[in-house]
Amino acid sequence: MCNRVDNYGLSISAVSNDLHAEIVEGNYYYAEEINAFQRPAIPVVLDHNGRKITHGTWGINQEIPKDKPAKGINLTAEKSHTFYKKVENNRCIVPVTGFYDWMHVHDAGKKTPIKVKHRMHWKNSDHFFIAAYYDVWENKEIGFGLVTTVANSLMSLVHNSKLRMPLCLDAKMAEKFLNDEPIEEFTFPTYDPMLVGVNLEPNKIPLTLF
Repeated sequence: MCNRVDNYGLSISAVSNDLHAEIVEGNYYYAEEINAFQRPAIPVVLDHNGRKITHGTWGINQEIPKDKPAKGINLTAEKSHTFYKKVENNRCIVPVTGFYDWMHVHDAGKKTPIKVKHRMHWKNSDHFFIAAYYDVWENKEIGFGLVTTVANSLMSLVHNSKLRMPLCLDAKMAEKFLNDEPIEEFTFPTYDPMLVGVNLEPNKIPLTLF
């Protein structure tokens, strides 16, 4: 699923204005590609004694089993009221400029599919938001997992191996998410994000699909 995002060029002041959030820290981590498996601490927006922009570690669990390195990186929206009931009201927003996913293209001459890297971003905007649930660890640090939903038509082409996508929001919907409106209001097909996909490895497939 989604384990790579970018926030390079993200304006924290713009995020603050979008979501009426106080900037409580400086020196946030920005990069053109952020790898969830490296457990980065990146900017998040949450309500805790007021709405704040702080940092959170990607991965909702403080300890991750060595045999399940992806555990807690992504959280399934459909399990919000059951498996994630403990944290479904612990909502935060991750501001990004894009995220990455890989299309699987099957080659008759190979056993494993060719993986073609794509970057997804918001149409006509330099940033957007991904919904997440968070937990507060024993050491008082915040860990979060991105919430995912079924893929829309675009992401069904790009993430064709699992047909999932992160729950992507504009500022208006991010505000509603932080205000604890039902998770079903943000999942596809009730809400369809205005995503655009760019094939970063066009040499691997002969035709442009979108």
